[in-house]
Amino acid sequence: MTNEKAYHIDEEIINSVGLQPSDNPVSSQLATNARVYEFPTLDNVFVMESDFYGNPMPEGSCFLAVQGKRGLMGRRLRVETLRDCRTEEIQKMAQDISEG
Repeated sequence: MTNEKAYHIDEEIINSVGLQPSDNPVSSQLATNARVYEFPTLDNVFVMESDFYGNPMPEGSCFLAVQGKRGLMGRRLRVETLRDCRTEEIQKMAQDISEG
């Protein structure tokens, strides 16, 4: 686990998608400087700047995490995709991950 400062989710994306900072301890392994966000209209769907093991996501990427039937699951997501997605598309991705 590294402690590099890697902020890939900028204010434009936060505001356009409507992300809210999360207080939920999604993973105890999160990188120290990684931020976690929630979608205000989607329950148990998070956007993180590191994976579950504390590894910072590569530049231009984030991690979409979902509390699903089998626990916490997720996948890498390009920030461009996040910025351009509608809530319904994120919800579909979250459903696919949780069934996955």
